[in-house]
Amino acid sequence: MKIYFKHYSGAITEYDYLFFDCMAKVSSHEEDKALNEGWLPDDYADPKKLSNHQEDKSDWYQARQTRIDLNIFQEDRRTRKARKKCKEITTKTFKANKVDISILNNIFDKYTKYRGFKGWELEPLIKREAYKKYFIIYYLNDKPIAFTFLRDVGSNSIFSTQFAWDYENPKLYLGKYANLAEIDYCISRKKDYMYLGFGYQKACIYKSDYQGFEFWNGDVWSNDVEQYKFLCERDSKLKYLHELEKCKEEDDNNIFK
Repeated sequence: MKIYFKHYSGAITEYDYLFFDCMAKVSSHEEDKALNEGWLPDDYADPKKLSNHQEDKSDWYQARQTRIDLNIFQEDRRTRKARKKCKEITTKTFKANKVDISILNNIFDKYTKYRGFKGWELEPLIKREAYKKYFIIYYLNDKPIAFTFLRDVGSNSIFSTQFAWDYENPKLYLGKYANLAEIDYCISRKKDYMYLGFGYQKACIYKSDYQGFEFWNGDVWSNDVEQYKFLCERDSKLKYLHELEKCKEEDDNNIFK
């Protein structure tokens, strides 16, 4: 595994901060080790900026990652409620090279507009390592209304990379049900872990709702849900760069001691 960095910016006068990406080139036989050390593949990198050789395999990125230990996961009142609310929803799974991309684009366009996100193309997500990738499409009355983009990672895990839905019926709370559909899919294939990606800001607190939840703090995979929620809430409160120094001091004393 070759680790490399992209150094973008920093400061050393009024306060100290470094802004960079920490990336790695991970071979297939190194993926389990990489997962255990907080790395996940970056399928969002623009393939136009990569060489033909690089397009064969996504590079991996280091972050506060999240996952669910599927050997610990159990149903509870909240999961049963989410399932009941979406009892009319049906699903179908497609390999990435067999999916109708026009269906995905239609859903994704409505999703990005509803959420106020900048639109971007889905095709680049599929291009590299397509044989490892597939989609769960969600239907209401036979109409496709949402999808989850999944990919195999390591010897026995799955990474839930992207969820999107058209929000034509927001009261469905389909995102919560989709997490359960993804978990069902993983368990049916006897997977050990389902990775959920980033764990930053309040928007990611919901990921800790499931038994078996863990997050990568940069040193270990932790199941301290209260600490995770504190970190996410703190992320959302940050407004100024100088506040990062206080975060670093707090975490060096309490997390990385």
